[in-house]
Amino acid sequence: MAIDGGLDTAADVAIGVTEIGGNPNLTFVYFIAFVLIGALGVRFCVYAFWNRQASDLPSQASIWTVLALVGGAAAIYGIVGVLEIVVDGIPSVRTGVFLGFVLLLALTMRSIAREGSLDDDDGGWRSSRAVLSVFALAVAGVFVGEVLGLERRPIVVLAGVGAIVFATYGYWHGRSQLSRSMVQGTMLDTLLRHLLPVLAFGAAVPAVELGVLGGIDRTIVLHVQVVFVIMTATALMTANIKLRQNLARL
Repeated sequence: MAIDGGLDTAADVAIGVTEIGGNPNLTFVYFIAFVLIGALGVRFCVYAFWNRQASDLPSQASIWTVLALVGGAAAIYGIVGVLEIVVDGIPSVRTGVFLGFVLLLALTMRSIAREGSLDDDDGGWRSSRAVLSVFALAVAGVFVGEVLGLERRPIVVLAGVGAIVFATYGYWHGRSQLSRSMVQGTMLDTLLRHLLPVLAFGAAVPAVELGVLGGIDRTIVLHVQVVFVIMTATALMTANIKLRQNLARL
């Protein structure tokens, strides 16, 4: 009897279904979104790694490395999301992981802008390291707050505002690069045009949750949020196609 009871208790604790927003239909949609972005993230990571291996330009190695990390972050987000639904008792760290994904996208824009710049003065890049350190601390703060189960409101504010700041930072670098006539039609130009929508949709995922603080019903926010997760995955899929095409030309 003791053995059977122990096994039953262990099974109940280990496996279950955690509903998102207390809504089984919404949970099912989120599950699909997590699987989709996770699978596309793995594929994106692999293609970025293969492009890095095939590229003959050492100066572009950092771009492919950051892109591989972008794909890895998307894959981790998908995996963590699925685990939060099907496994009971694990901390919810989706927001921290996704904020890291947005930051890595912004860093990709910065890396591409640096690659396309003719300015040899590294002073601007050195001064921006302090800014990037603050960005990294924001991601770490959200992640640690979720792991420790701290109050949700400060986490939502930090993640939402952080995502908007990251997107603005990345968009500024991306648009400044696209404005250079010398890069128009090049691989860097088309890569940026495919990544900017990923950054925009991705930043909207944590930013939308700020609506809860404004009095919007959480269920409505979750519905809007999952739409942006799917849109991010769709934009990532088109970026995957670009990476595959670029690999075929190398």
